[in-house]
Amino acid sequence: MGTLKSTDMEHDENNAFANWLFNEYVKAHRKADKCSSRHYWHVLATYAKIGFPKESQEQERKYAEKLNKIIENAFPDWNTHLLILRGEEGRAEYTENMASYEKRLRAIGHNEESIINLITKKIILNYGID
Repeated sequence: MGTLKSTDMEHDENNAFANWLFNEYVKAHRKADKCSSRHYWHVLATYAKIGFPKESQEQERKYAEKLNKIIENAFPDWNTHLLILRGEEGRAEYTENMASYEKRLRAIGHNEESIINLITKKIILNYGID
């Protein structure tokens, strides 16, 4: 089965709070809790703007800005339901989703080669990596 590749910045401890805010936004949005999701998005945007007063924190600021931009880009086209979790939570969700998908493919009788091809296709389509 494929493995989830991610940037070092995503798993950097210095980005844990930004990841948490992003993940809470995604989870609240999945539950259709618009009030909470917008709250987390607002806090993430504010954190990206003022949460990094030191010059040495430029990479962390850029990462928080990137997460905010991901939401900004998904929001107008109603694609926020497609956002995936980040950091360790994202890795755990990915592992769970892929194991469940593989189990479903086996249950409906796909052979090993077909399973590998379908999993690879799912990774490319859903996670944008090959």
